[in-house]
Amino acid sequence: SQHLNLSTSQPLNISTSQHPPLMSDKEQAIIKLREAVEAKIGNKPETNRDFENLSNTICDELHDRISPTTLKRIWGYLSEAVTPRHYTLNQLSRFVGYTDWDAFCATLKEHEVTKPSEPASPETTETTASSVTKKNNIGKILLALVAFLAIAALFFFSQRSSSDASSSDNPHILQKGQTFKTYDDFLPLFGITAQYNRHYQYVPGAEHIAVWSPQYHNPYYHNDGNPDSLMPTITEYWTPVIDSTEITEEILEKIHQYQKEAYYRLIEFNDVRIVFMKDLFDSTYVFLGVYRPSLYLSDTTKVVWQRADDHCDLDNIPALTIYRSY
Repeated sequence: SQHLNLSTSQPLNISTSQHPPLMSDKEQAIIKLREAVEAKIGNKPETNRDFENLSNTICDELHDRISPTTLKRIWGYLSEAVTPRHYTLNQLSRFVGYTDWDAFCATLKEHEVTKPSEPASPETTETTASSVTKKNNIGKILLALVAFLAIAALFFFSQRSSSDASSSDNPHILQKGQTFKTYDDFLPLFGITAQYNRHYQYVPGAEHIAVWSPQYHNPYYHNDGNPDSLMPTITEYWTPVIDSTEITEEILEKIHQYQKEAYYRLIEFNDVRIVFMKDLFDSTYVFLGVYRPSLYLSDTTKVVWQRADDHCDLDNIPALTIYRSY
């Protein structure tokens, strides 16, 4: 529900003895990712129960779900020729201890390029051994440095913790916990000039990304969560009018209908929300982060939003579509 608490264990040591991946060949990299998952769970999924167990194991560790059907496609147990979504590959990479899919692929590239060369022929061994050793050593050092910098950069930009929020002074990056007095203090940051319904507006030019400013514990359309942790999840559900003395069956039926419609809209649009919550601690709007819908936790009685990022880069809003749930 909150920003994913990924495993802190060391990434699995991936053997390159089979299916040597070429970084230009995504299919070979997916094969390696499957092998890494199998190594972690201790078996190769082959039955419906195996894929259900794997789906549940991933959900228990990442607090996010990959459906058994999607896993079957990745393992080739369904004949559908569907390329896994980047989001799904990110989740599987995190499951085996990597920051994301790109970091996993970078590690594969390092293994491929730095693995020992084929033994030289007896005729050339004596004359070339020294130069080959020097070149290999230099190549290994350079490649390790590049891989380290790449992984560090990915980790920094995708997994920044809230602890560094106070030290950042970049005006183009919103930090969890920043406060704004009115709509007009944050909507213009996204190019939004709406005069009506300003609590929910789509970012111009960024499909499926909306700026949402709900009221904490709104008495009609409830927005519940844990304010002590700045709302790692936000649960929406309709409630009866709090000052009503008589709640009729008609009112309850209307509430249930609203809840169903909200859930079906969630399924249809699958939006990402940039959230500023009002009245969390006072009358200001508090920036809580970027949220994505949880299709696993939501149903026709409630809609659950999970924080996916503590930060929002105002210069790269379209990139937030990576957080859409699939």
